[in-house]
Amino acid sequence: MMVQCAGCERPILDRFLLNVLDRAWHTSCVQCSDCACHLTEKCFFRDGKLYCRTDFFRRYGTKCAGCSQGISPSDLVRRARDKVFHLKCFTCVVCRKQLSTGEELYVLEENKFICKEDYINSKYAG
Repeated sequence: MMVQCAGCERPILDRFLLNVLDRAWHTSCVQCSDCACHLTEKCFFRDGKLYCRTDFFRRYGTKCAGCSQGISPSDLVRRARDKVFHLKCFTCVVCRKQLSTGEELYVLEENKFICKEDYINSKYAG
C-alpha cells in the first residue's frame, strides 16, 4: 500500500517518513507555512498548516496593543491596564523614551503614553 504525504499529497517513496498529527509526511514537507524553515523538533498546527513557534505566535498569539503585531512567548513585554506591549512599543509619544515598569506616566487614547516630564512640560507650555 502506497502512503501519501499529508503536505504535498504525493506518494512517500523515501526511506524515512515523519508522522505528524497522526499523518505521514515527507521529511522535506514538514516545514513552516510562513518562513519555510524545516521543523525538526516541534511544530504548531492551525487551519491545515504547520508553523514554527515564532510564526505561530506572531500570527495567532497575543497582539501588541501598540503595533498590533504578534507577541512571541520569548518577547519581553510591558503591561498597562489590560493591554500588553512590546518593550519597543511602550514609549513616550513625545520624546520616544522607553518607559519602565513602575515609572509614572499618563495614558492617552488607551494605548499611547506620555512620560511624566513631557506631560508636565506640555501642561506648562499651554
